[in-house]
Amino acid sequence: MILNESQILERLLSPDPARRLVVTPLLAPEQQFGPSSLDVRLGPDFKLVRTSRLTHLDPLKDPAEIEADVARYTENVVIQPGEPFVLHPGEFALASTLEFIRLPFDIAARLEGRSTWGRLGLEVHATAGFVDPGFSGALTFELKNSGKVPLPLYAGLRVAQLCFFQLSEASQLPYAAKRYTKYSGRMGTEGSQYFRDPEYAALRAVARMRLAGEDAARRSPGADGEAAP
Repeated sequence: MILNESQILERLLSPDPARRLVVTPLLAPEQQFGPSSLDVRLGPDFKLVRTSRLTHLDPLKDPAEIEADVARYTENVVIQPGEPFVLHPGEFALASTLEFIRLPFDIAARLEGRSTWGRLGLEVHATAGFVDPGFSGALTFELKNSGKVPLPLYAGLRVAQLCFFQLSEASQLPYAAKRYTKYSGRMGTEGSQYFRDPEYAALRAVARMRLAGEDAARRSPGADGEAAP
């Protein structure tokens, strides 16, 4: 069931912490409420990946090395009030909601762009539009300009909306309780932590074993009884 505006408001004002939905600050609620959604605003910080010297990011490196690579090629931009961040055609940037959001364990949410911006070619997420019950923090925008002209973006603009789904019963595995949660509680714009997924830890272990085997083979005696070069 999708919550309507009255149900969203009831959850925002609930005296019960287990039922309360948190979206703050609501700078102009009369502008942000829709029939079954709540508009959210663009925060002031952005992340751009500069690719001029970047060949690839190797997920099999040590996580600390990958973080250093990402930091080396990522430009962090913080705009001041009234200052635009210009997103050029075809350009991709990460940003985040101005609002802090916390979902109770029986509410999930969906982040979608507003049609006003969609008509100009602005995409607000590539794939990551679903928000699990129990999430808390700022939501990340995956901004892309699919139009033909640059788009000046300002902090505080209502670029997206959240709709909320009532679960039939509260989740027994809310987002914050998941073992491999990487983004819970984060504020501001957070880059991908894909290399911390357990799959990559297993792949790195396999790669190390393979390299160790190749190294051992190089060092083993050759057919003539001498060590291989």
